[in-house]
Amino acid sequence: MLKNKKHKGRHSLILILVMMLVISGCGAAASSESANGGTPEVIRVGMMPSEEGEMNRSQEQLAEDITAATGIPSEIFVAEDYNMIIEALRAGKIELGLIGPFGYIIATERANAKLLVRSESDNASNTVIVVRDDSPYQSVEDLKGKDFLFVDPASTSGNLYPRATLMDELGLSNDELESFFGSVAFSGGHDKSLLALANNNADAIGTSSMMLPMMAESGLIKEEDFRVIAESEPIVGGAPMLYREDLPEDLVSKIQELMLDYHTKNPEFMESVGASRFVEGSDSDFDPIRKVAEALEMSPEELLSK
Repeated sequence: MLKNKKHKGRHSLILILVMMLVISGCGAAASSESANGGTPEVIRVGMMPSEEGEMNRSQEQLAEDITAATGIPSEIFVAEDYNMIIEALRAGKIELGLIGPFGYIIATERANAKLLVRSESDNASNTVIVVRDDSPYQSVEDLKGKDFLFVDPASTSGNLYPRATLMDELGLSNDELESFFGSVAFSGGHDKSLLALANNNADAIGTSSMMLPMMAESGLIKEEDFRVIAESEPIVGGAPMLYREDLPEDLVSKIQELMLDYHTKNPEFMESVGASRFVEGSDSDFDPIRKVAEALEMSPEELLSK
């Protein structure tokens, strides 16, 4: 909008007003210093909610540990979806964000976010296409005209890899995939997808292979009530924790040092995100994810708008 203005004075006035709105929109906990590249008054960590939309104790402990390591009050920002974390990073409303590998690619392009650490697991995970055990569907071909649930447009295991798996199994392009099913929707969370399937609100879902045993252990579902009819190759890259590029280097170093040893300090948190530890990582770790995204022949913006 601003670039269409012809008068320099008017352009400057609108730019100032927009900046004021962004800063004021951060709320009482926001820091104008943070928005302008200084040390933030509060470190806000964007995360997806745990099961049933609640913030668990290990997430609260993460905020407490960041406070102890940096001397700066910290809090968890619970997002409704991955795109909310990306937009919050871009708008300067959060300082850190834990997101999926595909979300990392979008966030580095859209929000100029940087990699702090990425998760690593001793057990490789992948995407699974799941139906109820009592359903008649034995393969993805049987799902023609049925209701399918993805998780989140920016999810690696809940959208990117399920799409690629379905395309490969069915021999369809991404454009053709939507019309294969009776309906396609996003649940907003891996746990929500499984619960929707359990309650007969979907015929099949695409989700992370870690979710069935994790939710069964929590008592929310019974693993034997579901059946896997297709699965992807292992997903590489791990879940990245990102930071805003304008954060001071010494602050970034303190948080990184904490996270690299976090598996010893808060193992419950690592378990809640399906990981064994955090490692430094590099941008090239996510090249396999980029290749899968390219195979879908859709830009990140197009995938987010699905």
